[in-house]
Amino acid sequence: MAKMTQETFRTLLEHEITQAYTWAGSGIRGEQRRNLAYYLGLPLGNEVDGRSQVVSWDVFETVEGALPSFIEPFFSGDNIGEFLPRGPEDQAYAEQATEYVNYIIKDRNPGFLIFMTWIKDALLSKVGVVRAKWVQPDPVKQEYQGLTDEQVTQMLQDEGVELIAAASVPMPLPDEMAQQLLMAGQPLPQLHDVTIKRKRPGNVELRNVEPGCWIVSKGAKTLDDAPLVGEFVTYTRSQLREMGFSAKDVAEVKSYDASEETVDPGRIDRDDEDSIDKALESVTLFEGFIRADMDGDGIAEWRRVLAGGNLELENEECDGHEYAVLTPIPIPHRVVGMALADPVVELQRLSTGLTRQYVDSLYLANNPRTYVNMAAKVNIEDVISNRIGGVIRGTGNAAEAIQPIKTAFVASESLQGLEMTQGMRERRTGVTRYNQGLDADTLNKTATGVTKVMNAADKRQLLMLRIFAETGVKQLFRLVLRLITKYQDMADVVRLRNQFVQFDPRGWSPEMDVQIEVGIGTGDKTETLMLLQQFGQFMQQAAAVGLVGPQQVYEFGKALAKNAKLKGADEKFMLSPDKIPPKQPQPSPEQIKAQAEQAKLQFQAQQAAAKAQFDAMEADKGRAHEMRMKQMELDQQQRGRLLELAAGYMMGQSRQSGMMQEPAVNIMGGTMLDQNMQAPGVGEQQLNEVAAVINGFADRFGGGNV
Repeated sequence: MAKMTQETFRTLLEHEITQAYTWAGSGIRGEQRRNLAYYLGLPLGNEVDGRSQVVSWDVFETVEGALPSFIEPFFSGDNIGEFLPRGPEDQAYAEQATEYVNYIIKDRNPGFLIFMTWIKDALLSKVGVVRAKWVQPDPVKQEYQGLTDEQVTQMLQDEGVELIAAASVPMPLPDEMAQQLLMAGQPLPQLHDVTIKRKRPGNVELRNVEPGCWIVSKGAKTLDDAPLVGEFVTYTRSQLREMGFSAKDVAEVKSYDASEETVDPGRIDRDDEDSIDKALESVTLFEGFIRADMDGDGIAEWRRVLAGGNLELENEECDGHEYAVLTPIPIPHRVVGMALADPVVELQRLSTGLTRQYVDSLYLANNPRTYVNMAAKVNIEDVISNRIGGVIRGTGNAAEAIQPIKTAFVASESLQGLEMTQGMRERRTGVTRYNQGLDADTLNKTATGVTKVMNAADKRQLLMLRIFAETGVKQLFRLVLRLITKYQDMADVVRLRNQFVQFDPRGWSPEMDVQIEVGIGTGDKTETLMLLQQFGQFMQQAAAVGLVGPQQVYEFGKALAKNAKLKGADEKFMLSPDKIPPKQPQPSPEQIKAQAEQAKLQFQAQQAAAKAQFDAMEADKGRAHEMRMKQMELDQQQRGRLLELAAGYMMGQSRQSGMMQEPAVNIMGGTMLDQNMQAPGVGEQQLNEVAAVINGFADRFGGGNV
């Protein structure tokens, strides 16, 4: 099969766009504009001068009354959606993908505002559309001067850094240091001036699409089966240049002139205005996705196009469209269903008529028409004047001259009609006065009756909420996962729960299933919380008999915290069971008895060892004391011997000098000296001095004390 030419593709594109906007303009666009006019409470066009022109705001009350019930469940918990692993290999990445995609939707993009506009568009204009688009910013060029070798090496190791140019100069050093490096054969350190290109991380950008600018093929049963889906977007030529298109194409491209009804007339565009600055001139282009077999393989692939009236700025093959669509009341086998405002429009027209009749009836009751008998010569100016206490001039009996004309008072019947339309509106939409606040008569109704009405209304709203979750919200999560797994080529570091966490989606599977958390329901959270608290008593009893484990208690705590609106309770107040260290197994009675016997034996052995150590210490003390006593005795004997030698020496000297005299007296008592001789003038001090001299000679010549 031959490849499709550019002319053939252009013909196919124009044909699909023409069919899509013709079908949308034949009915959908008019109903969308009508719903918006009723939502804003604009005049209906059937007003009569001199009568009440009040407008009932039923569409506004219905949409705004239902909006909180549809938004809060998505943001009441920590995550809007969760990814489920497709296979065992995805188990490790499912939790990471859940945290990262929820962060992209809720924090990196204005998630709450996007969801609010998304859901309100669906309730009011039949469809709410969000586009998820990958935006890759251009790399930034950076210049650095005076970097060392280590700094340059560290910079080039960063992911996404490319060296463009570099110049090196020797580092200024003292002459002595430079000479030492040269003599050692080492190169002089260099300083580098480098220019690098740093790649900036891309991001998934979420954007609300105006329902009046969005088109889809007429016969499409689902969005994935549609041959064409897209929107009309107005850009300035400057914006097109920033998007990377060539200057020639940007200057030549013209607005896509499909039809005057292609773009919502309620929008204010500058396309038809002449701009002095050519760069600020606006052009309306078709941006979307179409199925076409460009390569001739017999399979129509998705292609992303950005087309003007005379050329295509972009025409590339892609994996699929990038739109997530909500419709509150689906119609089988159609992409576009009904808005919540559609069944209320006629009721608003009816309520407006009944309200005007009620007001006119009150006006006529308070200011009735008056019959004037002109024959009584009544002054008409006095009759027309409504001045309090004013005088009416006339001739004759006043009862015959002036007579009020009685008009049937229909205010009570009008109120009954308004109550009827209110009930019809509640039955059609499921948005009741009871789930918006108590009305004046609620206390007069039985609690059971009010509860039944609220439960029925909650079921209607819960059904719409589940439709939103299973269609558009799930599509959005899959889109974001598909985009980051395909285009994100570097790890991303984000701040979650006051911690910086790194995510690298390059190894994730884009086919993981999605589970959307939409809360327990739109009913009374207080009632649900009370039921959980009552169930907590059962959990305590069940834990006592082993019917629940740590994982069940942890999940129950998460449910309790979620309904109490305590975000992050699973991280702040509880510890996941997989993070709790395992407990040691409880020993059996036999093991306990054996451990006790072993402990007793160990205690006895310790006592015996302590006693033996004590006895050994006491024995050591006794031996040490005995050794000290013996040493003291030996020292005393040695001193006595030394003194005897000294005394003998002194006596010998005295005999030689003839100084001995009778009777002799012991010089030193208890010694073996001559008991009959005495050395005159010799005392104990002289003996000690002589003994020290003798001991010194003994140490010098004999090697020890005497």
